Amino acid sequence: MISFTMVVQFLGGLGLFFYGVNTTAQGLQKIAANRLKAILESLTKRTWAATLFGIVMTVALLSSAATTVMVVEFVNSGLMTLSQALGVSLGSTVGSSIVVLLISFPILNVALLAIFLGFILLLIIRTEKAKLWGQVLIGFGCIFVGMAYLAGAFAPLRSSPQVMDFLSQLGLNPVLAILVGTILTALFQSSTAFMAVLISLANHGLLAVETMVPLVIGAHIGGTITTLISSLGTEKIDAKRVAVANTVYRVVATIVLYPFIIPFSQLVVWSSGNPAIQVANAALFSAIFTMLIFLPFNRILVKALIKLIPQRKRKEQELKLKFITRAALEVPTVAISQASQEIRWLGHYILDHMLQMLPRALNSGDARWLNELEKAEKQVDWYYNQINNYLRELFGRNITREQIVENHKLQLTVKELESIADCLVMMARLGQKGPNRVIRLTEHEWSLLEAMYVPISTAYLSLLRFFDLRDSAYALRIMETDQVIIDAHSRLQREILEIMKASEDKRANELKENQPANLSVRQNILLEAGNWLFKIGEHISSIVRENMTV
Repeated sequence: MISFTMVVQFLGGLGLFFYGVNTTAQGLQKIAANRLKAILESLTKRTWAATLFGIVMTVALLSSAATTVMVVEFVNSGLMTLSQALGVSLGSTVGSSIVVLLISFPILNVALLAIFLGFILLLIIRTEKAKLWGQVLIGFGCIFVGMAYLAGAFAPLRSSPQVMDFLSQLGLNPVLAILVGTILTALFQSSTAFMAVLISLANHGLLAVETMVPLVIGAHIGGTITTLISSLGTEKIDAKRVAVANTVYRVVATIVLYPFIIPFSQLVVWSSGNPAIQVANAALFSAIFTMLIFLPFNRILVKALIKLIPQRKRKEQELKLKFITRAALEVPTVAISQASQEIRWLGHYILDHMLQMLPRALNSGDARWLNELEKAEKQVDWYYNQINNYLRELFGRNITREQIVENHKLQLTVKELESIADCLVMMARLGQKGPNRVIRLTEHEWSLLEAMYVPISTAYLSLLRFFDLRDSAYALRIMETDQVIIDAHSRLQREILEIMKASEDKRANELKENQPANLSVRQNILLEAGNWLFKIGEHISSIVRENMTV
């Protein structure tokens, strides 16, 4: 009944289909690149506009998963409310159904022509934009070639009474058919791929409408299962809420629609005489039905989700990334945005837990403050490793030239921040070098260090504002402050040399036990502290120079 040729055609066709969808989606994402954020911000001010965006973006990118990833990222960053996110999610379901409708049309000849044109653009013209559009066209063509092989694989099943009997039994038991559709779609991890299989079956007359409709409804539920499971392990509470809402929407819509499944099937038959298009219409009509049911009650549902899935309090010692999610790696624009937000957060963490705490560690000589700084530095190291590994993995993905440049800037920035944290700890440890674990510097010597610490703190605050606003005015302030730091460091070195010359004839007296501190120890501490502060200033300037727009 099932031959080796059928299995090979099915697997090969499915592989080509997956490859085509992924290739096309990647190419379109690269073409859209950073415009996605601007489009999203302009279209998602209202829930209905957010739903429209979900439809358009899912059709454009051939991926509801990519749309969902973007939605969660913008909710977490405050650019979108949870209500708007749920609107986009509902729209993405309709968008996926429109994609299914597009692939239901028998346009194999057009697809083959698209592959040839894609080859011309990708391998002959070879400009940056031509390569991207070539990738899109080749992917588009592979979708329909894969569909053709899937159809060929199912053709012999028309003469199999066992297969026809099984499909007939599914038609007699809609609940079982919904369950089968849910499970198979979850295994495929793609509702679009499962719909492609249903279209191929329908093209050969293997699916009656009584069987096809519940399978399609089940596919809508199954398409949310993977996202739901993956969200369980994430710390992003809004990601969990959106994933749970996605599944609940489909389940509740199925329960509401189930008593009307016969008139719904009649509507599908009335909509088209083509079995393949009937599959697509069944998906589209059920998605629109779900959207119309839930969209008017979105705000109420948001309140219910917040109560049912509250934000859990984190343990203070628990280290978790604040913005980065692995799912965002599938959408490089979002991944870069998340990494940038994580780096900005790390910069503020260094300010609050290290830079502002440094004077206490130096003045008091209390080991408690040094321990706090060392603990903070270890956490900075952890975040640095996590962010750097994330950016390296993103670099290995299929990203544009502009995204490669941005990725490189982010890697250098996080490395410089980690170096600043190292310098702060090394400087804090100087407070433990003096007699009785306290630095016995004179008031004048402290003023020399303060002359460097104050402009460095000012420059660091300007750096954080530069991260937040990307305003070149803050970068210019840092460059101006850089000269102040250099002058203060030079002054400190000159005064130490003068002190050393003046103290040559008194060095023997400093060896007496009743002296509070050895002058050379104080000089070394002062010089080392100044050098570490100078290095911090250099790291700040290096970050700005790397991130300045050319």
